[in-house]
Amino acid sequence: MNPKVWKQLTPFYFYILLTLVLGGAALMSETRSLISILLLCFTGALTWGLIEYGLHRLVFHFEAKSEKGREFVYGMHLSHHADPKNMDDLFASLRLSLPLALGYCLLTWLVTGSWQAMVYLFIGLTAGYFYYEFMHYQAHHRSPRLRLFRYLKKYHLLHHHQTSALHFGVTSPVFDYLFGTFQSTDQNQTVR
Repeated sequence: MNPKVWKQLTPFYFYILLTLVLGGAALMSETRSLISILLLCFTGALTWGLIEYGLHRLVFHFEAKSEKGREFVYGMHLSHHADPKNMDDLFASLRLSLPLALGYCLLTWLVTGSWQAMVYLFIGLTAGYFYYEFMHYQAHHRSPRLRLFRYLKKYHLLHHHQTSALHFGVTSPVFDYLFGTFQSTDQNQTVR
C-alpha cells in the first residue's frame, strides 16, 4: 500500500482497533441489555453530529485576528476550501482527532460514571466520525447513487462554492436547521 494512503487512513485503523478492544472489554466486564448498548451507541452517533457541526462552524471557520491564527485555521480547514479535491486535506489526522476523542471519553466517563457506558458512547461517536469521512469523500470524489447521498453532496458543495456561512453539516442538515444555518438546496443553483 502507498505510504501516503496508509498515513491518511491511520485514524481509521487506530479507531477500529481501539473500539474493538474497548468494546470487547466492556461486553465481558458487565451485563447490559442490548437495547441499552444500542441506545448508548446511537447517542454517541448523535453527539458526533453536534461535534461535527460545532467544529466546522465555530473552529474551522473561525475568523482569526492574528496572522498565526489565520495560518492555523487555514492549515486546519480552509486549505480544504481552497482545493476541495486535494486528498491531503480531506481526512482528519490522528493528531487532530485524538485530543477530541480523549476529551469526549473523559467527559462521558465523568457524566455517566461508567467506563463501559463511555465505551458504547465512543463506539457510536466513532461510527458517526467514519460516516462523516465517508460522506465527505463522497461529496468531493464520487457520484453517489443513493438519493440521500446525492442530496448531502449537493448540500456540502453549496457550503464550499456558494454559502460558506451556511450548510456546516456534512452528515446531516439537522444541526444547521436547529442553529439557524440551514438553507434549502432548492434556494441555490445546482452544484456539481
